Amino acid sequence: MKVRLNRKQFEYLSHNFIKDHLNLDLKVIQDNEFTIIKINNDIADEIRDWAGEELQKKGFEENYNLNKEGDILESLIDIFYIG
Repeated sequence: MKVRLNRKQFEYLSHNFIKDHLNLDLKVIQDNEFTIIKINNDIADEIRDWAGEELQKKGFEENYNLNKEGDILESLIDIFYIG
């Protein structure tokens, strides 16, 4: 599976997921605006599940609107959805 992430999405994923999973089998291709990563479906599922849990923990303001972190997490959930 190939996914394209913008700078904010890739930085968030790198600092919050990839750093704790250094043994991931992923290939990273960067250009000026986007980062393309190649991963298998199992890793995509794991990232999507992780992002869903993080969204529930720290993605909302007091009145249940998405905060900035929630926006990024929600976009990662959508990107790593396997249909």
